[in-house]
Amino acid sequence: MHSETKNIQISSRRVIPWRLSLYVFKEFILPLVCSLLAFSLLFLLNDLFDDASDFGGRAVPVLVVLKYFLCKLPVNLLHVIPVSVLLATSFMTVMLAKNNELYAMRSAGLSLAVCATPVWISAALLSVAVWWLSESLVPRCQETIIQIQQEWLSKKSSKKQALKLFKYIPGHRDWFFADYRGEGRSGMVVLRQNNPEGSTNWVLVAKVAGYEQGQWHFEQGEIFRYENIDGTKPKRHACEVFEQCSLQLPESAETIAEQSKAPETLSAFELRNIIKSGLLGSKQMEGQLRALLWHRWTFPLASLVAAFFGFALTLGHGRSSYMKGFASAVATLVLYFVLAHFFLVLGKNGWVPPFLAGAFFPLAFLVAGLVLVRQRQ
Repeated sequence: MHSETKNIQISSRRVIPWRLSLYVFKEFILPLVCSLLAFSLLFLLNDLFDDASDFGGRAVPVLVVLKYFLCKLPVNLLHVIPVSVLLATSFMTVMLAKNNELYAMRSAGLSLAVCATPVWISAALLSVAVWWLSESLVPRCQETIIQIQQEWLSKKSSKKQALKLFKYIPGHRDWFFADYRGEGRSGMVVLRQNNPEGSTNWVLVAKVAGYEQGQWHFEQGEIFRYENIDGTKPKRHACEVFEQCSLQLPESAETIAEQSKAPETLSAFELRNIIKSGLLGSKQMEGQLRALLWHRWTFPLASLVAAFFGFALTLGHGRSSYMKGFASAVATLVLYFVLAHFFLVLGKNGWVPPFLAGAFFPLAFLVAGLVLVRQRQ
C-alpha cells in the first residue's frame, strides 16, 4: 500500500516536456524577428524623413550620410527591442489560446508561467543585449552622430569645434583649449588659477600641453602672476617665460575628456568614474549623473517588463478579451516609457532623488509584471 501511494505521488508530478518548450519558443521567436525588422525599418524611415532635409543643399559625402543613419540603428534598438518583445509575446499568447493549446496545458496540470519559460529566458537575454548596446555601441554611435551634426550640419566651422572650456570647480581652475586633442597633445592652452573669492591668482599660456604619468607638461609658454589688493584692480607682474613646465594637478586628460562629452555619449562605467573622481564640485551635477547612471542600469529591464505584461494581460477568454488585453499591454509599456523618461528629466533638474528618477519605475514595473503573471496564470 505504501509503495502504491509512492508511485501515485511520483506519477502526479508535472515536468515540462522539452518539445513543448521548443514549440513555445518557435511560436515566440518568429513574431519577434518580424517585429524587430519591421520596427527597425519604421524607425529608420522616420529618421530619413526627419533628417534628410538637413543634408539637402550641403556637399556632404555619401559615406558620411550612410554612416550617420547606420549609427541611428543601434540607438533606435534600445526602444525597438522592448516593443518587439511585447508584440511577440502577445501574438504568441493569442495564437496559443486561439488553438486551445493554453487550455490543453492547463488541463494537463501545467503552469502557464512555467510553460512560458523560453519567453522569459529570451527576454532576459534581450535585456542583456540592450544593456550591452547602451554601454558599448550606443555611446560611440551617439558621439559619431554629434560629430557629424557639428561638422556638416552646424553653422560653426570644424575649427571652432576644437575649442573647449573646462572648469575644475574644487580647485578654482579654468582650462581653455584652442586646439583640443583629447588625451593627446593639445595646442594653445590657457590655464587660469583663481582665488576662492573669484579673483585671478595666475594665468599660464602655452603652445602645447600634454598629460603623462600623472603630470601636465606645458611647452613654450608664459606665466602671469597677479597681486590682489583689497579694493583695487589686480596688479599683473612681469611674465615668466619657460620652455617646459610641469604641474601635478588632480584633473587628468582622461577626466577632462570624459567630462567634456555630452552625457548621452558616456557609458555607465564612465559616469561612475566621473562621480567617484570627486571633481564635479556641484551637488546638482552629481545628482544629474547619478540619476542617469541609475537609468542606464535599470532601463534595459524594459524587455522583461514587456514580456510579463504582454503575457499576463493578453490571457483571457474570447477575441474581444484578447484585444482588450493587448491594448492594455501596449498602454502599460507606453506608460512605462513615459514615466521612466519623465522622472529622469525631473532627476536631471534635481527635483527628485536620483534613485527615484532613474531606477524606481523600472523596478516597480518589473515587480508588478511578476505579480500579475502569477495571478493571471
